[in-house]
Amino acid sequence: MDNSVKMEQAEKCIKDWFAKNEDKLVKLSKHIWELAELKFNEFESVKALTSFLKEMGFTIKDNLVENMPTAFIAEWSNGKGPVIATLGEYDALTNLGHEIADTKKPNGKNGHGCGHNLLGVGSLSAAVSAKEAMQALDIKGTIRYYGCPAEEGGGAKVFMVRDGLFDGIDALVRWHPLNVTYVSMSPSLALYSIRYQFHGKTAHAGVNPHLGRSALDAALLMDVGVNYLREHIPTNVRVHSIITKGGDAPNIVPEFAEIWYYVRAPKKVDVDDVVARMEKIAKGMAMATETTVTVKMISASSEVLPNQAICDSMLKNLQKIGPPVFTDEEKAFAKKMNEGLSTADKAKSLLMFGITDPSAAEKDLYDGISLNMTKGVITPYSTDSGDVSWQTPTGQVFIASQTIGTANHSWQQVVCSGMSIGEKGMFCAGKTMALTAVDILTDPDLLAKAKEEYDAVLKQYPYSSPLPPDLKPNSEE
Repeated sequence: MDNSVKMEQAEKCIKDWFAKNEDKLVKLSKHIWELAELKFNEFESVKALTSFLKEMGFTIKDNLVENMPTAFIAEWSNGKGPVIATLGEYDALTNLGHEIADTKKPNGKNGHGCGHNLLGVGSLSAAVSAKEAMQALDIKGTIRYYGCPAEEGGGAKVFMVRDGLFDGIDALVRWHPLNVTYVSMSPSLALYSIRYQFHGKTAHAGVNPHLGRSALDAALLMDVGVNYLREHIPTNVRVHSIITKGGDAPNIVPEFAEIWYYVRAPKKVDVDDVVARMEKIAKGMAMATETTVTVKMISASSEVLPNQAICDSMLKNLQKIGPPVFTDEEKAFAKKMNEGLSTADKAKSLLMFGITDPSAAEKDLYDGISLNMTKGVITPYSTDSGDVSWQTPTGQVFIASQTIGTANHSWQQVVCSGMSIGEKGMFCAGKTMALTAVDILTDPDLLAKAKEEYDAVLKQYPYSSPLPPDLKPNSEE
């Protein structure tokens, strides 16, 4: 059968499956939105997702990573062929709970301020609908859904990568809710989160200060050293810090102090270089103050490595599916949520994603598809999905699921994630990823081109895990 004919049939299968199952997907997404479980504690969300996947014929594997009970893999296979994966997330954010309202009405609960209820269910819908097309059209291969906890600050996927859970995948398709719709060739920033803990000797600061050794002095001097280091690092490396512990009272020489750093850069190799120099500064300041220092890695992630061949396929399939279509009622609701945002504010938000059409900034919901894939532009966020993208050719699509001009981690995103605005984005993403998965499964030339591109990057920049081998997830506390 001609591949174009098979893709037409697959598209029909996928759309038919969504037509029959949209109500179930909405119910599942709303359930996870209501649960709003925090990182590493998404037990009920996982139960809901795995129950749905089991019902659809997927095999579940869990307890795969030490100290990470809410990670799992769901798999369905139709015989020997490529293994295509997608990523599900389902963790929420602290104290971002909100009523479904067009004005600010926090409810004191946790909330899905990054739309992970949509992300998890959207990716699930992609895996299941692709499976339905594979089964109907006898397309050989395997579909995997990776249940990934704790994207918000836990970096779970990096541990999953380190422990080999993503080995043996041929390609991966992923998505994230956003306020625009486009396929991104933009990499993100690598990020290391490190705490430097200094240990000294307490003493009365007035009576016998000479007997004390100040851990706080060491932490402050380290920050001075890092500030001088900023003059001698690449200009695109960012270093942020806070003092998390500085002592108990001014008249007590602090025996313990901690300074916590985030280091970001477009390339992990640059972060590695800067962090190595920072460790020397920490040890030097400990020596100067006669204290000791413990370096505690909390989490780390590599930059996203997008794949042009897979992204081209995603854009083609996104155009087949079409963007979310919003009703007049949804547009009015979004306009109310956007009160206080100027056209200039919205234009600035759109510009971050390569959208320069001035008419787009006049709207409150983005209803088009941007063809600008922002290749060569660094998007200033970090994600643990980055390390997954270094394991296999990866395509990433972003779908309008919130109002233009508002950000993730905002009350507006919480609201949109729990209502039809976000759900329409979820359906669009699921169909696009499913069709792209089938495209990869049925087009050996596409997969070969994607792997050739991926292998060329890995040859120049071999991947290494940013995590120490003995670091366990959920170890921050």
